[in-house]
Amino acid sequence: MKKKILLALLVLSVLSTQAQDDDNAPLTGKKGQAVLPTKGDIGLGINMIPFFYWLGNSFNGTSNNTYASDDKFFSIFGNAVIIGKYMLTDKSALRLAWGINFGHSEKEKYVRDDASNLPNAMVKDVRSLDWSRASLAIGYEMRKGKRRLQGFFGGDIRLTYNQNSDFRYSYGNGYSLANIVPTSYNWGNNINGNRRKTMDTGLNVLGVGLRAFVGAEYFFAPKVCIGAEFGWGVMYRHTLAVTVTEEYYEPSTEQIISENVYTPAINSFSAGIDNLDGTVYLMFYFDSRGNGKGGAKNKTAKKKTSKKEQEKKIKPFSGNNRF
Repeated sequence: MKKKILLALLVLSVLSTQAQDDDNAPLTGKKGQAVLPTKGDIGLGINMIPFFYWLGNSFNGTSNNTYASDDKFFSIFGNAVIIGKYMLTDKSALRLAWGINFGHSEKEKYVRDDASNLPNAMVKDVRSLDWSRASLAIGYEMRKGKRRLQGFFGGDIRLTYNQNSDFRYSYGNGYSLANIVPTSYNWGNNINGNRRKTMDTGLNVLGVGLRAFVGAEYFFAPKVCIGAEFGWGVMYRHTLAVTVTEEYYEPSTEQIISENVYTPAINSFSAGIDNLDGTVYLMFYFDSRGNGKGGAKNKTAKKKTSKKEQEKKIKPFSGNNRF
């Protein structure tokens, strides 16, 4: 709620200052650099919200730190990590936001060795997890404002892919006629009587949607800003079929049977605010034309007179003056 109020105040501040901006001269820094991005500039930024979560939860031992405990620094599903902009004009830009995250982890547990008579003999069960997330957004924005605080609005199209969890299981104790229910570690839902899972593909979700956004950027240094935005959009999601593979021992045939259980695909549609926690980012703009001082618009900057030039001014004659 605080973030929503802050963003609303920023946007209102931009709109309220437009009537006061009668000066058409470009805004420049102390050394004459253009403060605001201009036509042809390229912007590169990073979303800071996942970093704030990670940093805050790193010092909190009582909450579930999803960003740290899953061995990932940034989460990009719904929050693209890298943000790019290309200024078509001084007041409009193409936008590109993307992010790719993936990971692999394994957990091991030791259980009693059913084939050994030794009381302390153990075997190892292993569960591996693979996950991946990807997001891509392409859009167009229009900008308002002449001073350091700039407002913007526009729309984009977004593509997403989310593989929540892909589990694989391996067990140290095998099936046999004498051991129909071997000792196995239960990670929560992988054991069902004499059946045990060997694979669970989990949810794999593809999404495509349209999004409208509004936000503001504040330039605290030449072509360097902190930005914030909120968006509202519609999203179509297709959840792929889930495959669960289970194994068990069939005494009548003395064979290990492997069966696949399928959950059908699901299609869904949703609309609403796409990022309830907002997006706060740090953005740098670069002059693609190679002019670090802001191009032609910098010609309006006042030239500074050096100290040596001031000393070269003609001094009045101080010698004997007969007149």
